[in-house]
Amino acid sequence: MQERALQLLRLLERDINGNRLILPSLPEVALRVRELTISDGCTAQKLEHEIAKDAAIAARLLKVANSAALLRGVPVTSLKQAVMHLGFDLVRSMVTQLAILQTMQSGADKERLRGFVASGLQISALCHTLASRQPHLDAELAALGGLLHDIGKLPLRDFLLRQADVEPAERLQFEQILHPYVGAIMLQRWQMTGELVQMARFHERIQRDSGNPKADYVDVVIAANLLHYGTDSGRYARYAGIIIPALEKCTGGALSLDEHSTAERMELALALINA
Repeated sequence: MQERALQLLRLLERDINGNRLILPSLPEVALRVRELTISDGCTAQKLEHEIAKDAAIAARLLKVANSAALLRGVPVTSLKQAVMHLGFDLVRSMVTQLAILQTMQSGADKERLRGFVASGLQISALCHTLASRQPHLDAELAALGGLLHDIGKLPLRDFLLRQADVEPAERLQFEQILHPYVGAIMLQRWQMTGELVQMARFHERIQRDSGNPKADYVDVVIAANLLHYGTDSGRYARYAGIIIPALEKCTGGALSLDEHSTAERMELALALINA
């Protein structure tokens, strides 16, 4: 199985390099906003100007700014107010997530994509909560990584469907083996940070131990997956009762989390997808 998976990965890489498999592109608005928010000359007016070029994202950002999780007093009625209310870091994170959600929901299989997005948002909210407990980590970066960690499954599923010699029963196994590699390739092409690439590449290495007593971003996404899916049954059942380094660093080994902080983040996430 591993040898066959490696052969498929080489074939997939050849298809990508030969433009026979086109990976989704990150929308320009996300790239422009990211570049602007890390520059010295960023202002609320400049950010408003860039975001306004994408009407759908601008409208949803307003909704985020007015969500119950963030609303403090007077409703936000303009895009400039939304930018000032949220702050540059959160605007960068939200615009990137909105742009990616648009990309993720553009396929033909709407039912599958809805489930994929819903799961990604849950993991993202958990990553945000876990990273918020780690002073050395950026919770917004962790949340973005949580949303993106399984992104490789989208082009990979289409690729595997086109392989006539891959039996339907084998597709799920190959997808599970290969999606971290494909996700890392996508995020590198999107020029995402090394932390996000690593979250995609190594999130299935459940027993990974970095050797550092402090949690890193890969630890966070591993712990978030275990919290989301549990170990009673399903994909992570084989890890029940086993000490997981990532979980030890993030929750002290507990498979539970304060639901209030995660619920607030999910409320914000739902504002992203509900126009």
